Formats: sequence, structure tokens, C-alpha cells
Amino acid sequence: MIVNQVIPVNNGRFYCLKYNCKRLTKSFKICFLLLLIYLVLLLITEKISLTAITSPALPTTTSMVTTKKIKKPNKYVSSNLAASSRLGNHLFELSALLAIARKLERIPTFFIIDHHYDQMLKDTDFVIPGLLDHFLIINESVPVSITPTDFQLKCCMWDDPDRLKNITDEYIHIRGTHYQSWKFFPRLRNELMGYLKTTKNKFPNLPKSSSNTFVTCVHIRRTDFVGSGFHVPDEKFILSAMQFVEQKEKRRKQINMSTVFFGDDHAFMEGISNQSFTLSNGRVKDLKLESFVSYDDPADSMIYSKNNCDVVLFTAPHTTFGWWLGYLSKGNQVYYTDIKYVDDNSIASGLFDPDDYYPPHWTPFKYNEFDNTTVVETMK
Repeated sequence: MIVNQVIPVNNGRFYCLKYNCKRLTKSFKICFLLLLIYLVLLLITEKISLTAITSPALPTTTSMVTTKKIKKPNKYVSSNLAASSRLGNHLFELSALLAIARKLERIPTFFIIDHHYDQMLKDTDFVIPGLLDHFLIINESVPVSITPTDFQLKCCMWDDPDRLKNITDEYIHIRGTHYQSWKFFPRLRNELMGYLKTTKNKFPNLPKSSSNTFVTCVHIRRTDFVGSGFHVPDEKFILSAMQFVEQKEKRRKQINMSTVFFGDDHAFMEGISNQSFTLSNGRVKDLKLESFVSYDDPADSMIYSKNNCDVVLFTAPHTTFGWWLGYLSKGNQVYYTDIKYVDDNSIASGLFDPDDYYPPHWTPFKYNEFDNTTVVETMK
């Protein structure tokens, strides 16, 4: 029999049984130890958590690389220009210079060297102001400290702008002129069309291209070409060329085929507009009833072509204005006299390459060599 001995504790104020007191002390120690372990673990966990929040992340390879873009210093490209020439030449030169500047990552620059350059600027701005918006225009001559670079020394043959890429000078001033090749700006057509000026001219005396009206625009250049060594077709050839184009382009019997003449010799064009020719189906095309002569200025002529010329035919093979009338036309369908089969000094001079001047999808034509009266397409 176990007797529970009573032991006084705390001066006899509290009492416990001897054996019970031992059990309580042991349990207390175990609980205390467990509590201590718990607190230690809690402190360790809290420290780790705080460290995860407050410690900065180690820099990665990506974060150590600076992403600030260093701005390249501006560089410029300009050129001698045939500033005393006419509008067609201006468009070739400035369009080419813009495209070259983009290829070289330079700013296209226009120096107003004399009154010819000033007039060139005004004439171009009147027709296609959006093109000049890209140029830095400086009202002075080219600084003598800039050495001209030999490039584009043949007016009407393409020179590869990649040749200029290795030049690291701040300024490039090109010695050549004219830039008469579509290859300088092969993908600029739609952009240039968007740069043409807007006009209030509604062209009340000219036909409008539509689903029922097909407009053929014929450009005839004569005044400054006669006696110059450039080929000037006669009336017979022009009428035969018009017959050839109409038979190629008339797709529906019901469509109205209208013709508009553009050029610098209005008396000559009025004379042709009173003529007629016979189509292969026997129908007589009376130009007195189905043709019009434009008296609009060059700017409005370009706008008209952009919106209405389904086809452009230019008869003088080396005309620059006729070239641009076709290049910026609505239909982008162009016919031209094949310069290789006419008396023209351009090729003989060694400064002209037809493949550089005429886009490959344009259609050249010539007299049939068997009868010398019928115009046929030149097979490339």
C-alpha cells in the first residue's frame, strides 16, 4: 500500500503529495523544453523570412548590362544638282538623294548655292512639298572644307550607293547629278504619291477615270527636244502608238476610252486631237470626239495623273516629265517609245542605260520592221 506523504511547500501554505509533485516537476520540464525548442525554431524562421524580404537580389547578367541607347552623331549627304533643268530632273535628283540618305543613315541636305537652286526649291515645293520636308535646307554654298565625292558621274546610269557606306566623314557631298534611274528609289512610289500637293482644281474640262471610263494619258514633248539630239516622234508615229495602246488596253466593249494630251506644244497637240485612226475591229476612233488637251500647270497635271490616268503613253523616249507622269499615275501602266530603235543620242553618248531608266514592268514599243508603219511591242 502506497501512502501519499504530504510535504509542506512555501512555508506550509501549499501542499502536494510527494509522488505527485515529482511527476509534475518532470512534466513541467518537458513542456518547458518543448516550448523553448518551439521559440528557437520560431526565431530562426522569422530571421529567414526577414532576410528574404530585406536582402537585395544578386544582379543577373542581363541586369548588369546597360540598356541606354547611345545616340549616333548626325551625318549628312548632299549633291551637286542640275538646278537649271526642269521639274522632271528635280524629281529624279531629290527622290534619289532621299533614298540614298536613308540607306546611309544620313540627313539629306540641300544647299541653296545660287538662284537656280532657289528656283528649283520653289518649283519642287509647288508640286510635291512633302518630299522637301525631309531635307535640311541651308541657304549658302557648300563649305570649301568638304571634298566632293565622285559618284553618279553618268546622268542616266545607276551607281550603287553601297559604295558610299565606308565613308565615315560627317559630310558627304556628291559630285554627280541627274540620278535618272528608278533603281535609286525602287520602293518609294507610293510614298512619293502621298507627298504630292493637294489641289482645288476639279478638272472640269477633262474626263474622270471610273468603272465606265478608261483614261489614256498621252505625253508629247517637243519644244526643247527638236534639234537637240533627243528623238521627237512625228504625228504618224504617235497616232499609230495610240492605236496600239488602245487595242492592248480595251478590255470591255461597253467601256468609254478617253484620251488626254499633255505636253509643251499645245498647237501640235490640238492638231493631233483633230485626227482619227482605225482599230483592228474596224471601228474608227475619232479624236475630235474622244480626246482632250490639258492646259493645266505641271503640278495639277501630276495630280490629275495620280487620280485619273489608267494608262500613260509618252512618245519622246527621254522625257523626264512624261516619265514622272507615268510613274505617279493611277494605273501604273506605262508605254513608251523604245529608245534603242530610234535616232537618239542618249545611248551613243555612253551616259544612258535603258534598263536603268525604264522600270522593267513598263512596255516599250517600236515600228514594225516589216512595214515601218505599224507600232508593235518590243520583245525584251
